[in-house]
Amino acid sequence: MKYTLENQIVLITGGSQGLGKEFAKKYYNEAENTKIIVVSRSEAKLLDTCNEIRLAAHLRRETSDEGQVQHKLAAPVDPEQRLFYYPCDLSCYESVEKLFNVLRDFELFPTQTLCCAGGSVPKLFRGLSGQELDQGMDINYKTTLNVAHQLALAEQTREHHLIIFSSVTALYPFVGYSQYAPAKAAMKSLVAILRQELTNFRVSCVYPGNFESEGFTLEQVTKPEITKLIEGPSDAIPCKEACDIVATALARGQDDVFTDFVGWMIMGMDLGLTIKRSRFVALQWLFGVLLNIIVVPFYLAGCSWYIRKWFRENGSKKAT
Repeated sequence: MKYTLENQIVLITGGSQGLGKEFAKKYYNEAENTKIIVVSRSEAKLLDTCNEIRLAAHLRRETSDEGQVQHKLAAPVDPEQRLFYYPCDLSCYESVEKLFNVLRDFELFPTQTLCCAGGSVPKLFRGLSGQELDQGMDINYKTTLNVAHQLALAEQTREHHLIIFSSVTALYPFVGYSQYAPAKAAMKSLVAILRQELTNFRVSCVYPGNFESEGFTLEQVTKPEITKLIEGPSDAIPCKEACDIVATALARGQDDVFTDFVGWMIMGMDLGLTIKRSRFVALQWLFGVLLNIIVVPFYLAGCSWYIRKWFRENGSKKAT
């Protein structure tokens, strides 16, 4: 199943910011016959996103703005309109059922779905609240689980491209990401199972590294120093660049996608019983085997030493 921007009905969850918003821009600007539905919890953010995308497109094309547009997915729907939003708590299964009923009613059932919803609160485990723990599973796993299940029930025979956004932390979990990485690892397992069960689906999984977004900026506020130390000087790439990298990889037929070389190498070291569908996969496995033998034992020993040293020197910060 070839990935293309044109002639699609695309559903983008987490579409009001970050990569979801960037993909909505990409579809709107680079395709002419594709309809886009962006979904998130905040109606205000969704409206701002739709207005921003539409107005920027008009300015770039030097055309006159057509005035106020009803972007919310509600009757009546203009058949010429291409960009819609729908506010929905995707962590609530009943809300997702309602969303898909609305899509059916307006004959806007997606041919592609991008599950971009997610967010991290980097803290030490003892410093997390119960609410933050719940949010970690709700936002980072249940949003994707619920949408994928509704798609699977609806699309029994027709082809569908499901693109799930996980994280490099699913492959390499470390100190400070207990609220986030386990949910992203669960998504990786879900992808492996869906590829086996949903034979009429193309299921792709994206493992982004750091990229510039509102969420990345907020993460730096709570991120522990030991997390920054282990993470290293990983510069965030522009969100548009990350979006373009992912779109290019999908168009080439890759289904395990990374935004940087480090992520590609880490998957090579992740020797599990799953089929990998990334670029140069044979070379990736070879790199992974060699690194697991030569580098990984010493690297992990070094990380353990730094973590123990940090906790000894910062005993009073164990819950921050």
